[in-house]
Amino acid sequence: MFALALSVARLEARSAADVIGALASRLSGAGHVKATFERAAQGREKKSPTGLPFSPWAVALPHADPEHSNSPAIAVATLERPVSFRQMGSPAVRLDVSIVVMPAFTAKEQAASRLSSLIALLQRGEIRERLMSAASPEAILAVLEEGA
Repeated sequence: MFALALSVARLEARSAADVIGALASRLSGAGHVKATFERAAQGREKKSPTGLPFSPWAVALPHADPEHSNSPAIAVATLERPVSFRQMGSPAVRLDVSIVVMPAFTAKEQAASRLSSLIALLQRGEIRERLMSAASPEAILAVLEEGA
């Protein structure tokens, strides 16, 4: 589905903006996204929140429009402590998010279907549980590969 640019187990972050910046930086460092990606992802998150109220670990899927990406990729982080993201579809609701998945799309046509696929994967409680238990980037990658 995507090239996994990077995964981070137990990322230390204080805010949604910190997490978005950390993951965008990793995608950029791997050449998957343009320098404009982080600002675009931050702006998109403010207009269209991406937090999903999965229990017991909420998830967020911050991303930018395809013109900010060079190649399809994904960055994933489990967080040392949850950070607040606004809920998709209910922006007044704040969620304590523990898993952040940042896809980089290269075409609008792929964005909707791949985002739906990611949401379907992350709706599975056993996938979220295994992600939260993963102690290394390699373990996070293994969970996503096995679950896809």
